[in-house]
Amino acid sequence: MKRLYAFVLSIMLFACSFAQVNGNDITMVSYEQSWMDREGTLALKNNTDRDIHNVSFRITYLDMAENPIDYEDFEEEVDIAPGMTRKLDIPAYEREHRYNYYKSEAFPGESHSFKIRFELKDYNGIIDDDADDDADDDADVAISDVMRSYKDVSEGIMSSLLKISIAVFLFGLFAIGVWVGLYVLVAVMAQKRHRSAVLWIILSILSTPILAIILLLVLGTDDSGEESHYEK
Repeated sequence: MKRLYAFVLSIMLFACSFAQVNGNDITMVSYEQSWMDREGTLALKNNTDRDIHNVSFRITYLDMAENPIDYEDFEEEVDIAPGMTRKLDIPAYEREHRYNYYKSEAFPGESHSFKIRFELKDYNGIIDDDADDDADDDADVAISDVMRSYKDVSEGIMSSLLKISIAVFLFGLFAIGVWVGLYVLVAVMAQKRHRSAVLWIILSILSTPILAIILLLVLGTDDSGEESHYEK
């Protein structure tokens, strides 16, 4: 019985060891990231005799003394034929601080160089789409926020334009009323001073009502008509 248990256990251990991913099945050939790149370019080689369809791996970022400073896990959909190499892009490391891979171009006069270590985790497995779904959801939320902000701004602009239009319209009515009132005032002043209202309105149109009012005030009442009446 003990021999049977030992045999079953050895079979299970063998199966587990066979199921483990061989780190040499996929290896990194090269990496590129200059200080101005938005993405780093990673070249992976398929060392197996079967097609690779997706890869899970960890990138460990190292300083120039090869001390770990950061890491990030990736799951990428990529097709690599047996024995072939395929390039794929990943987000650039510390781009905002002008970091560069030590074999790529550095920022002039200022170098933040780093090295990387590639570690294969899995391949030809099922890519976890939850992260992508979350990213899509975040993108949808961001777009919705932008659209909502745009709508709010548009409504605010339209409301402001409407208020300005109403204010301009009311001011125009007021200005027209004042201007017409000035012509009426010219006619009234002309009549009170025994002068032709029509003539002075025409004079106001040719010049301005303000000028006509000033002239009427200066000239005063026309008594020539009354004197002629008394002489008769």
